[in-house]
Amino acid sequence: MTPSAQEAGPTGLLDEQGRRTLRGLVGDWPRTTRPLPWALAGFMLMLWLVPFDSIDLPIGLPLEAKLDRPVLLLIVALWVLSLTILDGPQRVRFTPIHYAFVGFVLVAVLSLVYNAETTVRLGELELGVRKLALLISYLTLFVVVASGVRPSEVRAFMNFMCGLAVVTALAVIWEYRSEFNIFFEWTQMVLPVSLPEELGNSDSIGRRSVIGPTIHPLAPAMMMACALPYALISMYENEDRRRKILWGLAAGIMFAAALATQRKTSIVAPIAAIAVLVAYRPRMLRALIPGAIGLFIIAHLFTPGALGGVGKQLLPQNMFGVASTIDRQNDYAAIEPDVVNRPLLGRGYETYDQKKYRILDNQFLTTIIGTGVVGILSYISIFLAIFLIAHRVARNGKPGRAGPALAIAAATAAMLVGSGLLDVLALPQLPYLVCFIAGFAAVLSRELGAESAPRAARTAGRSPVGPGGPVTATR
Repeated sequence: MTPSAQEAGPTGLLDEQGRRTLRGLVGDWPRTTRPLPWALAGFMLMLWLVPFDSIDLPIGLPLEAKLDRPVLLLIVALWVLSLTILDGPQRVRFTPIHYAFVGFVLVAVLSLVYNAETTVRLGELELGVRKLALLISYLTLFVVVASGVRPSEVRAFMNFMCGLAVVTALAVIWEYRSEFNIFFEWTQMVLPVSLPEELGNSDSIGRRSVIGPTIHPLAPAMMMACALPYALISMYENEDRRRKILWGLAAGIMFAAALATQRKTSIVAPIAAIAVLVAYRPRMLRALIPGAIGLFIIAHLFTPGALGGVGKQLLPQNMFGVASTIDRQNDYAAIEPDVVNRPLLGRGYETYDQKKYRILDNQFLTTIIGTGVVGILSYISIFLAIFLIAHRVARNGKPGRAGPALAIAAATAAMLVGSGLLDVLALPQLPYLVCFIAGFAAVLSRELGAESAPRAARTAGRSPVGPGGPVTATR
């Protein structure tokens, strides 16, 4: 070997190692060694498979020592590292979703400050501060997802989310059939878990509570309704028959798990999502008709009796005469004095102690009593911003991005409808899921801005045509 070859050998080896490292750093998740997307994937896994809001860690943390708090702190640390060191100094790109989310947080803060004297006297300020800290956690996750995920990674993350949804759905179906909750039974073997009151119990009209990794049956029903649109749009877009069948089976399992909770929301929320899909893709209706038959067959096979039970609840004679519906109707009269007395900013964000007064299974009522008309408009603006950005991407984005954007729009509609049927912010899995979906929408919108800049530059660079022909611009 010549001296020049000997010198080139180690250099070539280092170059190859450098190329492998570079490919790992610049590659898209999951083919990357970048720590932030892997940390976000881990948080998403925790969201679907771990009853984190029932775990009290034996460590000293401000406010509440729930599992999601230290995990989120670790993600924020990785995000800061990624922004400042790994990817070079960057700035966070704000979208309408950012402004809507920040606006809602500011309204929550203002409502607590404005009503501090009253809430301190009633002993309810601490409750509002705890809930405010959780709201800031939601905002933090959204900002990290919106700036830490690449547009080319959104589909992989949504595939991963649907995979987790199927695993959760199978466990929920197993709980429905065997009355065995895998999530709590296995988690309490390694971590201190507080078993929720709903676990193993039945409600006032005899519906057994199937809660999955959450504290209430409505949470898994809404989680499935949010994941279902992406499974349906993937089934519709795939031309490979095998993949179509797999996505259809996944959608059927999610629908069956939603029905296993035996709540009306398990049908109402998916219908809202499917209505959005059909509105954007009318031809999809032809594919969904046989698909719907398949969904009902799968639901009957996996959760026998659940479809009929939920269907009976939706009959007119049962819709308005049962105790749960009567309670919901009475909620409006019960909160009227508070809303009338404090119409603009409410009595203070989340200071209405539902365990002390009455349970409000309606996020709109909870929001208006806590933050007034300003708060409810701010809350709705978050979903409106997500939907409009997803709409822009679905209409004007790249073909490969339209499907995920449409699924995001449908999931947003389902969550907004669900806000009238349950207290969304009381079930942390749901707002965290909204933060992921909103973050993905913000990420996909980056490409719209990136495409508009070159288009504007090309337009500006066109030579104006005068009477004597094109005028050449000097440089």
